[in-house]
Amino acid sequence: MMTRLASQRGASFVELLTAVSLFAVTTVGLSPALLSTRKMAAMSKNRSIAAALAADKVEEIRAGGGQSGNDTRNADGTTGGIFTRTWSTIGTNYSGVAFVNEVQVTVSWPDRPVNQSLQLVTLVAQ
Repeated sequence: MMTRLASQRGASFVELLTAVSLFAVTTVGLSPALLSTRKMAAMSKNRSIAAALAADKVEEIRAGGGQSGNDTRNADGTTGGIFTRTWSTIGTNYSGVAFVNEVQVTVSWPDRPVNQSLQLVTLVAQ
């Protein structure tokens, strides 16, 4: 017959059930915070994409492409996505400096509670 040493004793069913219950309660308690963090990350990602699309349009206008218009873009810049860009170029006269245009680019996209938008305004030499 084998003898059992006290140091070879395993966990009892009650101890195991307590540990699993504690883990479950902790997980359920943290889940709203994790979901909120994930939503904020998605919103930040969309805002970064919108800023990049607006900056791309400003550079295109700076290179001589278009006075005003609109289009839709995907996150990778291809046409037909959820991001709607609207741009306009306004000839202005800042402090007597001629040949300067004000460029306004607005990028908007749908989000769950409301539509979001980002506007970029800059000056570009004619």
